[in-house]
Amino acid sequence: MEFYDVVNKRRTSREFLDKDVDFDKIKRILEAGNKAPTWNHNRNWSYIILKTDEEKEYAFEHAKKIADRFDVEKYLNVPRPYPITLGQLMYAHAMPRQFTMLKDAPYVIIPVFKSKELNGDSVSKLNPFSTIWCVIENIFLAAAAEGLSCSMRIPLNEEHDIVKEKLKVPPTYMIPVFIGIGYADPNEKELEQCFPDIDKQIHFGRWK
Repeated sequence: MEFYDVVNKRRTSREFLDKDVDFDKIKRILEAGNKAPTWNHNRNWSYIILKTDEEKEYAFEHAKKIADRFDVEKYLNVPRPYPITLGQLMYAHAMPRQFTMLKDAPYVIIPVFKSKELNGDSVSKLNPFSTIWCVIENIFLAAAAEGLSCSMRIPLNEEHDIVKEKLKVPPTYMIPVFIGIGYADPNEKELEQCFPDIDKQIHFGRWK
């Protein structure tokens, strides 16, 4: 598959088919993740793989509570002084699926990166965080090249620490995201997307 075909095909899925995924595909996807640029040249990333329902239910108990509490109708019908936005419509679609989009995926990939804590004092101090997201983007694109799709949940502060402890992640590592991966359900509702005008995003020489 051509690179731009992969980029255009990649999308976030929150509903998956009940169809097994060959683990060799997962390994190829992770190898693609390892090809990402790294700030310290060590590529000291690791990947926790969850496959069984029991593993996923144990790890994502917090996400299930959040999803179960979310009232879609109440959220969509709250009075607003403006028309509901695409982002709010996406939020209403995504929130009830924050647990099932991981549990129903044949595999969940949890990348971890070496960093005791995030330090945003300067942009350069976020290098470990920046490079793990390069890894994650490679994973998303490689999954699309394999005919697969991904869901993505970024853990909340409390949730991060809970899952890290449950999965016995070393104290010197952090979790940026939980990635569900599998064959997308073609019947999942596809919401309208925002496509910016690239000509309006480009600034030559300076902003204005």
